[in-house]
Amino acid sequence: MKVIQVVKRYGICGGMEEYAYRLSNELSKLGIDISVVCERKINDPLNTDFPIYELGETRKKPRWLSHLQFAQKVKEWVRDQGMSNTLIHSHERVDCHNITTIHSTLFNFPRKIVLPSLRVFMNQRIERKEILSPTVKAVVPVSEVISQQLNAKYPSCSRNLKPPISPGVSDLKIKDKSFAPEEPVIGFIGKEWDRKGLPKVIRIWRRLLKVFPNTRLCLAGFPKEELIPLKDSERKYVDVLGYIKKKEEFYERIDLLLHPAKKEAYGMVIAEAMSLRIPVLCSSQCGASNDVQNDQGRVLDYNTPDSIWVESLIHILKAKSPEVHFQRSWRAVSLQYIKLYKELESFSKCE
Repeated sequence: MKVIQVVKRYGICGGMEEYAYRLSNELSKLGIDISVVCERKINDPLNTDFPIYELGETRKKPRWLSHLQFAQKVKEWVRDQGMSNTLIHSHERVDCHNITTIHSTLFNFPRKIVLPSLRVFMNQRIERKEILSPTVKAVVPVSEVISQQLNAKYPSCSRNLKPPISPGVSDLKIKDKSFAPEEPVIGFIGKEWDRKGLPKVIRIWRRLLKVFPNTRLCLAGFPKEELIPLKDSERKYVDVLGYIKKKEEFYERIDLLLHPAKKEAYGMVIAEAMSLRIPVLCSSQCGASNDVQNDQGRVLDYNTPDSIWVESLIHILKAKSPEVHFQRSWRAVSLQYIKLYKELESFSKCE
């Protein structure tokens, strides 16, 4: 079986990119004939030994134009190869694929922008072509949250909509650390910190200080110099790590992960924290919330009053640390895809 994985940046440099990277390498180990088509290879710690075809970078902005340029490059490359009996599995906004994995929440959903905008029009058009292209035989969301959005926004894709295949969790290791219940460290990590709920995190932390006055915040994933909604008097209680090379640097510092995202396709940090037996409190708007078991943390709707979030936080901090860590291997993810590949009896070629 020949499978081509399509991703703009091949390597470990983001959630979607790591998904495509880990999946490709695991599929190769399982005997699948894998190739990757990308703009360029970024970071390859596993020393990939299958073909990587770099098509060259497109312009960065506007993003919709970058998507169009990359899609055209991929289409031309596929046409030039004259391939048959090859499955094209995309993780990007292209339109000559057989399978697409949806890694992000849908554009402009559920909010509706009514003012005319080229950006809105083009993003809607590109998203629609990715999901409803005639060559598409399977649409795979990374979470149930995305699956529900797809059903609501694109009812006609239901015949191709497959059950979610969530990411695997890479093997992370951190040093054993002691937990002082009266001096907890609450962690938050994320580049797009407003969407991921940092203002709400800070509001919750301020309320928590009334119960645990020595509570600290540990923030990571965005530039240290970015203006975040903190008062000057509060900054001495907050550790801002900025961008970090190794995630373990963050997880070794925290006692609980707080992730009240407004919307989040999955939320790898939630799964990673649970894999390290770090309790989590996250919003139901996160795809990974479906994987949170009672002994691993709690899930609340983003719009739940902050006071309830604080109560849940206190409950978790007073409880025992999770005894069972969350597990999901990339091999398990790959086996789900191999099963799906085999179900597809015929593949459409690009026109």
